[in-house]
Amino acid sequence: MRHPQAQVIGISVAGRPLEVYQFGNGPVEKMIVAGIHGGYEWNTIVLADELIGYLGNHPEVVPLEQTLYILRALNPDGFARSRGFRGRANENNVDINRNFPSNWEAEWPRAGCWDYIPITGGKAAASEPETRALMAFIKAHDLQAFISYHSAALGIFPGGQPPDIGSLSLADALAAVSDYPYPPFDTGCSYTGQLVDWASDQGIPAVDIELTNHQDSDFEKNLAILSVFLDWFYSE
Repeated sequence: MRHPQAQVIGISVAGRPLEVYQFGNGPVEKMIVAGIHGGYEWNTIVLADELIGYLGNHPEVVPLEQTLYILRALNPDGFARSRGFRGRANENNVDINRNFPSNWEAEWPRAGCWDYIPITGGKAAASEPETRALMAFIKAHDLQAFISYHSAALGIFPGGQPPDIGSLSLADALAAVSDYPYPPFDTGCSYTGQLVDWASDQGIPAVDIELTNHQDSDFEKNLAILSVFLDWFYSE
């Protein structure tokens, strides 16, 4: 197996590296991010590692004109802390997926939302080093499509409030080759500070994909999604 070199794009609150793996060297750039909710959604990190291993063995999967980046764990501190509720936040007890400067709020109505233990959106938008590191990386690249992996079971969410046309197109394409719910389940949650919404604000077609449960990586399903993701292009 070819083990690609990890690029460290930043450091977590507790000093752990944020590692991005690169496949290909083409001008068309796309990105996958996993583990934004750390150990609570640990199976997304397992999936990222499986995809990294697969692409290391099969580099020809990435078209010559493309570069694919995979950030295996945006919240390594939560991953190290717990495989349950207490693994969701970073070391500052911030939900990183509530910390991006898009519809940001420190607190939000909890009805319909994840609310098992206290957690915040941070002292300010982009207050967290993990958030800032990923934002800087994205701003330094010209990403054409973006996936953020989560768990569990709610489906595929296009970025933007309301969703932008490019994100809807990407969600449609990925939903067509998977059995993840789409449109996604609506729990009535008010989503604030989300990564995919911030990506949408930057003009990047983006989706959240929720794995089936909190244990399985859905690797085979996501190989099919990866194939479509790499083939997908949006033109206005």
